[in-house]
Amino acid sequence: MTAFRLIPLPVHGALELLMGLFTMAAPFLFGFEAPATVIAVLVGAMTVGLALAAASAEPAGARGTLPVATHHAFDYGLTVGLLGAAIVVGLDGDANAALTMTLLALVQLSLNLTTRYSLRA
Repeated sequence: MTAFRLIPLPVHGALELLMGLFTMAAPFLFGFEAPATVIAVLVGAMTVGLALAAASAEPAGARGTLPVATHHAFDYGLTVGLLGAAIVVGLDGDANAALTMTLLALVQLSLNLTTRYSLRA
């Protein structure tokens, strides 16, 4: 095992929800330029959707909205997407947005590495 898996999936979903809401608010708090604002609001909305799906996660083969393994994969995709967005807005010249999205990617990666991706208590 490469990391301590201390955070249960429901807590992970709650923290991810807060992160998504912060991502949507960040452009207005830190004064992002228009392209970075659009990207941040879209990424934040996707993060909120992913967080809400964590509440209804099911084990593989069970009937549910999103299997745990799929949520795990989407979490890492979100991390890569945030890093990609940080690069794009950084190349566009929006340093505030690039720094914020890089930090959000690191927060998401930390959350991914410390989450116990199982439905066991």
